Amino acid sequence: MMRSLLIALLALLVVGVPAQAASLSSTGSFLASSLDANGCARESGAAASVNLTSWAALGLVASGRSASSAASCIERHSKALTSTTDIELAVLALAAAGRNPGNANGRNLVQAVQGSLKNGRLGSLVASNQFGILALKAVGAPIPAAAKSTLLADQNRDGSWPVAPGGDGDSNLTASGIMAAVAAGMAPNSTVIVRAVASLKRFRSRGGYALTVGSPPDAQSTAWILQGLAAAGKSDPAAEAYLASLQRSNGAVAYQRGLVITPVWVTAQAALGLARRPFPLRP
Repeated sequence: MMRSLLIALLALLVVGVPAQAASLSSTGSFLASSLDANGCARESGAAASVNLTSWAALGLVASGRSASSAASCIERHSKALTSTTDIELAVLALAAAGRNPGNANGRNLVQAVQGSLKNGRLGSLVASNQFGILALKAVGAPIPAAAKSTLLADQNRDGSWPVAPGGDGDSNLTASGIMAAVAAGMAPNSTVIVRAVASLKRFRSRGGYALTVGSPPDAQSTAWILQGLAAAGKSDPAAEAYLASLQRSNGAVAYQRGLVITPVWVTAQAALGLARRPFPLRP
């Protein structure tokens, strides 16, 4: 009798452990293992990269792990950051790790983002304007009205955001566009957000989401969209299940079924989607 009761209790405990939490625990372990002695992330056989370290830091925070070591690497190499999007990503990563991007080893990365405003756009890309808004939101800095206007002007009539103004919608940029719009003050029930969320349905593919309409699903696009949906107060359990199904025994997440490429980058982004953590992340 006692043995049967114990087995039943153990079964309840096993069932009670959410798959999402187990996946995040594994992603965190894998990402932590990708850091070298200096806290810098690298793909197997490749050199360490500050940009990849920023992604790893974000993935670690989403996985419930400390990103202190990765943040130290970003700070040490802050002067090597040149592209606007790399700087914006570093701001997001440092803020998520609880560091001050306004003084990253003597460099003010926030000021660099603010100084990139030209012709109403932070940086020169649709992506850099979106990430600039998110980076400024992460540190509580004012978001330029011109950047907000450009964000809205970049949105296609179907609700998606393109890589370049006027181009076809891109699932990843539509997801980050939703996050940026929310960060800029748009309510989840606003026309901008509602249209954007509706446009994401076109990218559904075999349980997950694809980069472009009609393509096979992939982990990163699925994770981006889960983040965008979370920013809008929504979720997609089927897509979460698809993403979790791509996780391997070592905690890494495959890009697609049977295809493992850049596992540190893919796993870092997958962790954000599995955790339903939109940008900007808080420590």
